[in-house]
Amino acid sequence: MTPHPKKFTGFITITTFTKLLFNIARRLIYPFAPEFARGLNVDLSAITSVIAVNQATSLLGPVGAGFADRYGYRLLMLLSVGILTIGSFAVGLIPVYSVLVICLFLAGLAKSIFDPSLQAFISDFVPFEKRGKIIGITELSWAGTTLIGIPLSGMVIQRFSWQTPFFILGGFSLVCFFIILNIMPKDKNRSRSIKRKTPMMSNWKTIIKNRKVLGILSFVFFMSLANDNLFVIYGAWLEQSYSLSLAAIGFGTVFIGLSEILGEGCTVFFADRIGLKKSILIGVSLCAGAYFLLPLLNIGLSYVLAGLFLVFFFFEFTIVTSMSLSTELVPELRASTMSAFFAIAGIGRVAGAFLGGIIWSNFGLLSICLISGCCTLTALISLLIGFYQSSAH
Repeated sequence: MTPHPKKFTGFITITTFTKLLFNIARRLIYPFAPEFARGLNVDLSAITSVIAVNQATSLLGPVGAGFADRYGYRLLMLLSVGILTIGSFAVGLIPVYSVLVICLFLAGLAKSIFDPSLQAFISDFVPFEKRGKIIGITELSWAGTTLIGIPLSGMVIQRFSWQTPFFILGGFSLVCFFIILNIMPKDKNRSRSIKRKTPMMSNWKTIIKNRKVLGILSFVFFMSLANDNLFVIYGAWLEQSYSLSLAAIGFGTVFIGLSEILGEGCTVFFADRIGLKKSILIGVSLCAGAYFLLPLLNIGLSYVLAGLFLVFFFFEFTIVTSMSLSTELVPELRASTMSAFFAIAGIGRVAGAFLGGIIWSNFGLLSICLISGCCTLTALISLLIGFYQSSAH
């Protein structure tokens, strides 16, 4: 572990805050898609397409991790924060649709570099028995986005403009860049990385021959598609049906943040006791039911928020539990298995983001919920087929 514990604690604090900025940049556009569309004078489907492009950058995570292994985690982390800073200021200064597309793509790409680089850096300095705790602390930034980042952004957008949060993100990112530059410990000797030219595609070919892996990859694709299909339009739904202000929509995401934290907590406390596979089957079944329930709850704002809470609670519980299960499907190729897991989840989110805007514009809420529910049931079937058939061997 690093010889300067206090300095390392400060490093974990600032990198957790930096991850929060990355997550806000990625998730900000979801609840405020209608406002972005109005501000840029484009259709809502054009904004949901931006979300899809942003999500597509998750496919580059394994590539970003490869560059970090070769050139050093510190350099790649600083580069990614620099990209976020430039991209954020560019969106704020140049309110043009094409600039938004390019800059959010770059911000997503930067996140796909920053996250694996940070986790790998922590693994170099923190003993294995404490690693889960430290990495877990940095992951609090995900729920912090919906609990803090988006509600505050909603207030800022309502008072000023949709561009203002990007100036704030750019300013904070610039500060984080210089703090990380000054306090981040040097990388450990990376001479061994030159030798490691792991044939990634060969590993992927190996793992997809495993029927359980195919089942879990199909499962996470349909789960992710279903979730983003709803997530990209829920802001438009609340605004159109209940005339909520931008600030109110922002604070509505607090329910999603709470549901995510509780879902993760239930995984921690109950998934192992129930059994991982059984927990996933229960979670995905209840998640599908929550999607189908949403149209029936569209009779009042409190009912809708309760329905959204259920959807995201069961989704988070199921997805986090499935990550735990996936790490043991091919133990000798854990990294390849998990990179496949996250890449396929990214593809599912891209598909969901593209579909959500189109379906909402042409068919409305009922179709969104039915498609999300049916995709979740397809995820359940994929899991059952993969694990049932493999158990026969």
